[in-house]
Parts: sequence; C-alpha cells; structure tokens
Amino acid sequence: MMLKSNMNLTKLKVSVIGCGWLGKPLCDALINAGCRLKTTTSTIEKANSLAENYNSHFFDVSIHSPDKLLLDSDVIIYTIPPLGIDEVEKFFSNIPDNRKSIFLSSISVYGKSRGAVNEESEVYPDSTNGKLLAESENFLRNHFKNVTILRLGGLIGVDRHPVTSLQGNKNLTNGRELLHLVHRDDCISAIISLIEKNIWNETINLINDLRVPKYEYYTSIAKSLDLVPPEYIEVPILSPTRISNEKSKILLSLSYKNN
Repeated sequence: MMLKSNMNLTKLKVSVIGCGWLGKPLCDALINAGCRLKTTTSTIEKANSLAENYNSHFFDVSIHSPDKLLLDSDVIIYTIPPLGIDEVEKFFSNIPDNRKSIFLSSISVYGKSRGAVNEESEVYPDSTNGKLLAESENFLRNHFKNVTILRLGGLIGVDRHPVTSLQGNKNLTNGRELLHLVHRDDCISAIISLIEKNIWNETINLINDLRVPKYEYYTSIAKSLDLVPPEYIEVPILSPTRISNEKSKILLSLSYKNN
C-alpha cells in the first residue's frame, strides 16, 4: 500500500469513464469537492446533454483509444460494466503507467460457497462477469504503478433496488446465499476518501454490514414495499461466501448505510 498525506482535491484533474447511474452523482460529488472534471459517455446524444455541466464527450471504450482530453488527468476513474479483456487492455495500455487509476470491479470475483473471505483471499469467479473482472484486475495491477481496485457489492440507492426485479419470481435457488449490497452514496464516499487520502495499490471491498440469507432479506423488503415477495426453493449451501468489509472501514473511514 502507498499511503501519503491527504491530497487537496481543489483543481485536481479527474476523468470519469462512464457517466451512468453511479458515474453521474460521482461527478457531482467531485465537482463539489473542487475537482476539474472530464467525463465520457458512449452515446453522442448523452454526451451533448451532459457537456455543459460535466465536461462530457462521446467516447466508446470498445472502439476508441484514450485521447488528449482523458490523458491530461491526474486521476482516471473507470466505472463501466464488465467488458472483454481485449477492450480493457486496449484502453488502459494507452494510458501511462504512472497515472493514478481507480477501477470499479465486483465481489463476483470471489465466487460462491467460499466461506469467509477478504481482499487477501484467492478469487474463484464462477460467472462470466466475474471472470472478465478478475482478468481485468490482474492486467491493471501489472500495468499501473498506482491503481486501486474497488470490489463493489450489489448497488442500491433511492431509485434502485434489486428487489424490484426479483418481485414475484418463483423457484429461486440462491436464497441461502448471504447478502452483499452497497449503497451508491457509500461508493461515492469511498472514492472521494480514497483520492483525498492518496491510497493506491490496494484492493478494497465495498459492501454494507448486512450478512443475512437472501431469502430473509428480499422477502421482508418486498413486503415492506408492498411488492410480491420472490419465492425460493430450499437449497442448502454448506459454506456460503461471507465477504469482509473491515478494510474499507479502516482505510476509508466508511460507516455504511444498511437500508
């Protein structure tokens, strides 16, 4: 870990790759902190609509190489959902290896039925996205001198919750898996804290404190929102994955939202 004195965010040049559900409020927070912001989005229409407030321009990671606008940054934050390793390598290979970078990954790299794990544990992804992210993480660690990887749990927020897509579903088999969610506000706080504290060359889990079986949580939250609860088939799990968030609390001084 490289930990230095706090960094002044005022006039710090930050590029946010992807201005979506997480990226846009992250941009707002960075602007409020005094950063000089540049953002990208993958459609010309959205880039034009965001250009005035977010200095946004059209950029498709799977097609384009980083241009001068992106390379002239102190910190690059990559918020795009999983892409193939070829696209990730193509994009980041064109960024100097001394550039400070933050890569938003996922706890899906750990895999299922792992028992207690933390950032030092080996990863055994069992999903396509998990495998793509694990490959991307390895490439970034080898390429950059200053990169921090944030492994996010399932994202929730005031206008987003996985229970809405689960409502009324039947015969779900993952009810005994443990819950690993994180609020969008906590992700943004973590990124701001990471930059302020100048923390690099770390891998950090971002997940709240709730570790209850999914069937308990989603049944309860659906009823509280007057939604049709999902129905689960009883499938025992010998050693459900239980991911630690202690490192994030220590390094980033996070106090998680658990609802």
